[in-house]
Amino acid sequence: MDAKLPYHEVIALLNATKKELPQIKLHRLALEQYTFSDRDFFFTICARNQGQPFLNPVLAECVIASLLWTRERYQWQLFCYCLMPDHLHFIIRLPHGERITYSAGVRGQSLEGALEQIARFKSYTTTQCWWKFGGHHKLWQKSSYDRVIRENDNVEDAVFYVLNNPVRKGLVQYWEQYPYAAIVDQW
Repeated sequence: MDAKLPYHEVIALLNATKKELPQIKLHRLALEQYTFSDRDFFFTICARNQGQPFLNPVLAECVIASLLWTRERYQWQLFCYCLMPDHLHFIIRLPHGERITYSAGVRGQSLEGALEQIARFKSYTTTQCWWKFGGHHKLWQKSSYDRVIRENDNVEDAVFYVLNNPVRKGLVQYWEQYPYAAIVDQW
């Protein structure tokens, strides 16, 4: 015959287990901070369970062309980018001036920021680049790793990190040799 634990012991065990579970740390900023034009944003977006899709030069060129189009469309300053075989790094600053609002449903009107613009970039590159070249499902992971380069931090250090990614991975000896890395705008 199986012995059953009393209710209070089951609850105590569940609570003890809950305390031991790792807590998920959100690295995202408050949403409104992604609309600020006086900040430099460093983004990393990763391919979603696709191995190394950007080893395909046609796909890589399409993704880079889409990033440059997104820069033009939203008037970003795109300091640099580097498309690695399985992820993309780039550093942007949003334009000064009038900001666009959109309907956020029950939350009312919200300011459009970098997250919405990058979501459109990811959607476009999935449907217009990835699927057209025979990919299936989504190209990108749902979220991204992003941070703000603070005033006391040096943007040059972040640019150096982005551009030298293929050097650190042993793909080239100098970043200028890598076909999918570039400085676009001056900071």
